[in-house]
Amino acid sequence: MLRINLLPVKKIKQQAAAKRQLTFFGVVFAVLVALLLLIVVFLSGQVRGLNGDIARLEKKEKELAEILKQIEALEKGKDLIKKQTAIVEELEKKSALTANIMNEVANITPTSRMWLTDFEQSGGTLKLTGMALDNQTVAEYLQALGQSKCKCISNVTLTSSVMQVYAERNLKKFTLSASVAMPGAEPSAEMDGKKAGGAPAKAEK
Repeated sequence: MLRINLLPVKKIKQQAAAKRQLTFFGVVFAVLVALLLLIVVFLSGQVRGLNGDIARLEKKEKELAEILKQIEALEKGKDLIKKQTAIVEELEKKSALTANIMNEVANITPTSRMWLTDFEQSGGTLKLTGMALDNQTVAEYLQALGQSKCKCISNVTLTSSVMQVYAERNLKKFTLSASVAMPGAEPSAEMDGKKAGGAPAKAEK
C-alpha cells in the first residue's frame, strides 16, 4: 500500500494563509496609520489657521483698545472745553453785569450831595457805602437805584445810616445792599431772603 505524507503540504498551506493574513493586517494597519497621519496633518493645519485668526483678532483688539482710549481722551477734552467755555461765558456775563452796574451807579449818584467810599459786588449782591449831606439825599438815592433804567438793580435796602463828622460837618454815613442781575435773570436767593425777612431800614432823621 502506498502512503503519502500530507503534513508538509498542510503546513505550507497554513503558513501561506498566515502570511496572507499578516499581509492583510499589515496593509490595514498601514492604511490606518496613513489616515491618522492625514488627520493629524489636517488638524495641524486647522490649528495653525485658528492660531493665525486668534493672533489677528488679538492685534485688532489692541488696535481697537487704542482707538477707544483716543476716543475717551477726546471726550474728556471735549468736556473740559465745554466747562472752560461755560466758565468764560459766565465771567463775560459777570464782567458785563459789573460794567453795567458801575455805569448806572455812576450816573445815578448825585456827586454834589454825596459820594461813595466803597463799592462791593459779590455774585448777585451789591453793597454800597458812602457819605451824604442828609437823610433826604440818601432816601432819594435809594429810590433812584430802585428805579434804575438798566433794570439790573433791585431790592435796594438801607442797612445802616449813622451820623459822622467829616471836615467839621455832620454828614450821614450809609450802607445799602441790593440784588443785581442781568435783565431777565432770576434775582439772587440771598437778597430774596432779606426781602422776605423784613422791610428796608428807615434812614435816621
